Amino acid sequence: MDFSQNIDFISTFEQLTSKLFQMECKEMHDALGYKIVYSGKLLIKKINSRFTAFTSDLSFDQLAILHFLSRNERQEIIQQDIAIALDKTKSAILKTIDILEQKKYLKRVPAPEDRRKNVIELTPAGNKIIEGVHKLYMEEEEYITKGISKNDLEICMRVLDHIKTKCKN
Repeated sequence: MDFSQNIDFISTFEQLTSKLFQMECKEMHDALGYKIVYSGKLLIKKINSRFTAFTSDLSFDQLAILHFLSRNERQEIIQQDIAIALDKTKSAILKTIDILEQKKYLKRVPAPEDRRKNVIELTPAGNKIIEGVHKLYMEEEEYITKGISKNDLEICMRVLDHIKTKCKN
């Protein structure tokens, strides 16, 4: 790129950034991505406040691991399975598993076929927490979706699945 192309690029960039700064906030608030992210933050905040009333010593991410384990009890789940399912790094999952093990909500058991691996299992205390949290979550789900037709919910889920797939690519 020669000097004149650099000047053209800088000029074009300045024009675009200037237009972005002149955009009304309303335009941004009407963007699909903004609405999804903002709604997601509000939803997590609402759910966290309900969960905190039930159990104040667990975060949303910790509950997600316990929930995943509860829905896959018939399988031998290892740390990597959790990381893949929750789209988190193995190191982040390891740290969270350590915390949950200290709180006695889960335990590590050597895998029968490979003693270098640990199967992650819920303890009775972990099962009890998940049963209560699941009930609260389903109540919130019912409250949030009340007044939305079944057809609209199905369309919304398909659109969100489409967006999720596009974001992963």
